[in-house]
Amino acid sequence: MIKVAICEDRQTELALLQKIMEYLLKDRGLEYEMTGYDSGETLVAEYENHPFDLVLLDIIMPNINGIEAGKKIRKVDSTVEIIYCTSSKDFAIAAYEIHAMGYLLKPYEPCRIGALLDYYVQKHPQKNSKYIEVKSKRRSVIIPYKDIIYMESENKVVYFHTTNQGTVKVYNKLDVFQQQIQDSRFLRCHQSYLVNLQYIAGLVGSDFITIDDNVIPIRKTGRKLIMKQYEDYLNKLGAELE
Repeated sequence: MIKVAICEDRQTELALLQKIMEYLLKDRGLEYEMTGYDSGETLVAEYENHPFDLVLLDIIMPNINGIEAGKKIRKVDSTVEIIYCTSSKDFAIAAYEIHAMGYLLKPYEPCRIGALLDYYVQKHPQKNSKYIEVKSKRRSVIIPYKDIIYMESENKVVYFHTTNQGTVKVYNKLDVFQQQIQDSRFLRCHQSYLVNLQYIAGLVGSDFITIDDNVIPIRKTGRKLIMKQYEDYLNKLGAELE
């Protein structure tokens, strides 16, 4: 669970930033709790009893500006990550002195915000409850669920095919990982495959095809149930987008 605070004195920009963050957090499969503030005073006054993991903080605000608010927050919380938001580059040095994790210029670019969010998750993987930690080549590898396209089992080896870490080879059984990953996006469609429905592009004949053009076989036994689970996923996804 990531506790996020957004502090912006302009209601339109506060609402926009909340909307962008909600989309990016959901898209990454991250569990979160988000609170909006329209003044630095309110954020600072409530912070000690309501700490956060990540604060997106506007700099130019009346009374207590973002830099002052950041300094006050740092006195009670040295670990919170702060991302400053502003229309001016003039505060970059001040933001650096408070050890800000990032700096966002307005108007907001979702791709830039997404990059900072990904950096946060890499820096604090324990805050993302939806990841799996595996041993590969004698080192620990953290793989967020959202990055797994599919898992493939072959001769007591499981290959994690991912979006940004390539293929991760792990000596284990697919059954073990299926038990660990309790997420509705993942479907055991074959004895040797566990696929993330998020990355299914469609059907080719009687098999799935992923967005990277890999064919994932669907077992004949229980095929109707597998197809129903796939259709239920698509219907749920469609309802969320309406």
